[in-house]
Amino acid sequence: MAKNRNLISNSFYNFKLNGRPSIFIGLYIILGSLFIKTTITGFQTDSSPFGFLTVDFFEGFIFIITLLVFFFSILAIFFGSRRYARRIGNKVWNKNSKKSLWLLLLSIFILYSILFSLLRLGQETFIISTFLMCYGFLFILFNFSKSKELYYLAMTCFMLGLLPLLYPYYGFNALFILGVAHLVFGLTGKNN
Repeated sequence: MAKNRNLISNSFYNFKLNGRPSIFIGLYIILGSLFIKTTITGFQTDSSPFGFLTVDFFEGFIFIITLLVFFFSILAIFFGSRRYARRIGNKVWNKNSKKSLWLLLLSIFILYSILFSLLRLGQETFIISTFLMCYGFLFILFNFSKSKELYYLAMTCFMLGLLPLLYPYYGFNALFILGVAHLVFGLTGKNN
């Protein structure tokens, strides 16, 4: 793609979750949750290489996996939105887009702080449900276009957040369902 220097400045929030970015985020969430579940299962058995890790290395390994999922998700949103904005002739970076990116990074940092404090307090059973409910809150917070579909996805996150509270061993199933919900949202939404 050639560089187009005649792009128009706009005041819109250029980061959208529709189409391909949502599909990629769904795939990243599914792969991340499956990889974390495999790691935890391997940590609990002695025959797996993960069984020889200390708890600190194990927590760090899971932290790296979740950080990579968030990093690749943000990249998917950026590159999908960049492609769409250039196709219609707009610049990607403007005041509102920069503000929403910094707000997103701040909210991810706050979410990680909450989840890390739950881990340090020994409340591991509440980590996945807290993540899902905060993730749904982020959808409501960043729904600048007031899309009904994004509100439905936020409600799905809240309901999925209740699932691990009622059934403690269904946390990874809830994360897997969240990934599938992102895939469905991306496939049924407007394609970028």
